[in-house]
Amino acid sequence: MKFLVAVFALLVACSEPKGVVLWHAYNGDERVALEATATAWNTAHPDQPVTLVAVPYDAFADKLSSAIPRGNGPDLFIYPQDRIGDWAAAGVIEPLEFWVDDARADRFTEQSLGAMAYHGSLWGLPMTVKSLVLYYRSDLAPEPPKTTADLLALAGKLRDRHVFAVAYPSPDLYAHAMWLHGFGGRVMDDDGALTIATPQATQAMTFARSLVAQGVAPEDAQGPLIASMFNDGRAATVVSGPWFIPDIGRNVPWHVTTLPIVSETGKPAAPFVTAEGILMSARAKDKDAAFAVMDFLSGDASAVVRAKAGHQVVPNIHAYDDKELAGDPTVAVFRAQLQHVVPMPNDPNMRRVWTPYRTALGEVLAGRDDPGASLNALQREIEKYTDKK
Repeated sequence: MKFLVAVFALLVACSEPKGVVLWHAYNGDERVALEATATAWNTAHPDQPVTLVAVPYDAFADKLSSAIPRGNGPDLFIYPQDRIGDWAAAGVIEPLEFWVDDARADRFTEQSLGAMAYHGSLWGLPMTVKSLVLYYRSDLAPEPPKTTADLLALAGKLRDRHVFAVAYPSPDLYAHAMWLHGFGGRVMDDDGALTIATPQATQAMTFARSLVAQGVAPEDAQGPLIASMFNDGRAATVVSGPWFIPDIGRNVPWHVTTLPIVSETGKPAAPFVTAEGILMSARAKDKDAAFAVMDFLSGDASAVVRAKAGHQVVPNIHAYDDKELAGDPTVAVFRAQLQHVVPMPNDPNMRRVWTPYRTALGEVLAGRDDPGASLNALQREIEKYTDKK
């Protein structure tokens, strides 16, 4: 019996990947770029290789939340900031203050590093920052709208051609946030208290409804449809992030610019900014080795690779010393948009907002509900399930 137990233990040990295991949900060029940086690490550290494991995004968070507390799952993983509060409270992730000195911290923008912080601790190293910008077809919008008044004027010129002035996933809070913040609203204040039902939020929702009612924007257009509308010339502009670029047709004359000023307030439309970071499991087998991999994959040299090959907007300040990267006009627009963004909350209660907000916004856009009444009901509903009123 002892012999069989020893053999079983040996088999288990042999089945575990050597070195550090990292889960990610990247596809396409982002995955290619990450694999290139991992290969560079493995070439220099054959005794401590990193093994990349691709996990579908829809199942990613639940798999981590289930596996890590049981001592399974990866040593490291890449994920946006919004679950940091949950995972920190549940003991799923490891704080990094022990390893991160000022020199390491200073290579990142303050905003991106702040996105990885929660309750006074640092929980990840930022890999990329993502926000929305305005893509426009130069044949349909030679001068992109600089204000929402310009956007409405463009719609008037295109209406007889049955072309929308702008397409974006309008019922989604992530996209709607540009108007919400542009009108001066918030989802949560700095202390995590809900601020959903405000006059500013009502104005923003009323404006979004007017875009649909006047035929400026479609009522509900998700990713594939938005790409199709832009490529076919049925939408002059599109609000999306860097992930939209591979979906643009080869012969489409396109450019990017920052989001317009909200004419009613004089404030820039300000989308959420999300930071994806590399985080360490609280059950990582060798935490020093795991951090060494984190440090390399999030470092300046790796960031240049991910920016060029993966089309990521990296938060590494010195990555832009690279002349090719610094001179990229598309990258310059994404960096400029970061001057007018609002960090996505990583408070655990934010998870309870997304779906109810989408439902309420969808009802308003369809003309079935009043913006003010909808927002009041929405705040009351979410307050039932949160610990911060």
